[in-house]
Amino acid sequence: SVKFPYTDEPVLADDIQWVIWNKGKLSRSLPLFAEIGLLTRQPVDGKEGLYHYDLTELGQEYLYSSYKKSGSGRTIYDNSFCYGQIKVIKVRDVSEKTYERGLSGYNETQITVKINYQVVNTPEWVINNQDKLKALYGLYSVLLPDVTYPQSLLYIKGKDGKLHEKSWYYLLMQP
Repeated sequence: SVKFPYTDEPVLADDIQWVIWNKGKLSRSLPLFAEIGLLTRQPVDGKEGLYHYDLTELGQEYLYSSYKKSGSGRTIYDNSFCYGQIKVIKVRDVSEKTYERGLSGYNETQITVKINYQVVNTPEWVINNQDKLKALYGLYSVLLPDVTYPQSLLYIKGKDGKLHEKSWYYLLMQP
């Protein structure tokens, strides 16, 4: 969770676990995004090891931003750098199965669609920094152009007969 502009905050003794986790994650990811050119990074005067971050023009172009309120009333900012459109190359299989007790706890019909897809228009900042991004976010965090990837999509058929998407993994890199 980060809202730009953002200034590093040290971990405090009374921070809850989620805040400690969030600050730690930001301390690893924001410097990388500054190095790539999506963020600016300036030292905070008089506070060694703390930095102020803001979006560059490139960062603004690829930022996907939303927010929600937590149960405690805290605003959770979900900012991610999103790249590459998905192009479906092939639908491999479509299957339908009805379960007495589905994901929602009642009788439901699930439809699985298996596809092959490619990512188009992958920007140079992703291609040029793929090793660094993979090191921080994992092997499958960088999807390259002209490579075909498999995906299974799960849909739930509503009582009205309409399909509702249950899961899909977008190519998001959270700061």
